[in-house]
Amino acid sequence: MPERQPKTLFLLAKCGDFAVRSTSIPAPGPGELLIKNGAIALNPVDRKIQKYRFAVETFRLSLDWTSPGLWKWSARAVASPTLTPRQGAFQQYTIAWAKYTAKVPQSITIEQAASVPAEIITAAVGLYQAERPFLVLGGASSVGAFVIQLAKLSGFSPIIATASPHNTAYLESLGATNVLDRHLYAGALKKEVASITKLPFDVIYDAVSEPETQKLRYELLADNGTLVLTLPSGLGETTGGKNVNSTLGSPFPPGNEQVGEGLYASLHDYLDTGAFRYPYRVEIFPGGLGGIVAGLDRLREGKVSGVKPVVRPQETD
Repeated sequence: MPERQPKTLFLLAKCGDFAVRSTSIPAPGPGELLIKNGAIALNPVDRKIQKYRFAVETFRLSLDWTSPGLWKWSARAVASPTLTPRQGAFQQYTIAWAKYTAKVPQSITIEQAASVPAEIITAAVGLYQAERPFLVLGGASSVGAFVIQLAKLSGFSPIIATASPHNTAYLESLGATNVLDRHLYAGALKKEVASITKLPFDVIYDAVSEPETQKLRYELLADNGTLVLTLPSGLGETTGGKNVNSTLGSPFPPGNEQVGEGLYASLHDYLDTGAFRYPYRVEIFPGGLGGIVAGLDRLREGKVSGVKPVVRPQETD
């Protein structure tokens, strides 16, 4: 019986539809690895790429930023893909850069590992491109959870996070010293923060970054401090020497490479020793690559909370 052709989920045209198509197994070049994808995590940005043409200039591409699977030599691995046809993650076989790949310890599943790359690189490049107390907005998000853990490992104190009150114990277990209600209005939030520390915030990480929240974050920032956003800035002209950085969750953009290499060199040990805790449960969407659209729709509709949507590409019909 002939071997089945591998499958890829393509974006066929600008703002067009997704479609599963047969493809071929790519050949790795120098410094690259061939990965048989065991699980793929879905992210809200994937739907934005489709709808708004964000970060994509050519089409018939396989999307996504997150790709754990199996190395060609049967070692479990996790990697950061790109938006190129060979290195996109929405397919059964992906080419990954060896320097942005790490072995997955036996203590976590491939499905859990699937949500690590996009979130942790977004946290790391934002945090370590900046320069102590530390404030993270949206601490209960998957990116925010990694930001808290990285801040703790880096010696920031106090680590103040905003989240819904029912997430307080969870965020404290990750390293947050104080958790404030994310629904506090601007004046109340400033007052609570001032009661915790009188030191200026040189770094604020806004893992939410909605336009209506950016202004408040900026006001809390010290002169010459850095506000890190996970979405584009809507603040316009800045004053007081304050810096506003929009971080992109990938090691490939210029300026991110050194952080990415250092992170992946230590990632296996971080996960294996429990220095990093996996933030959320995963929810498996059936149908392999064919289940991606349903998962992205759930994300767009705001029906995903406390879990990470994941598909298993090898289950594709």
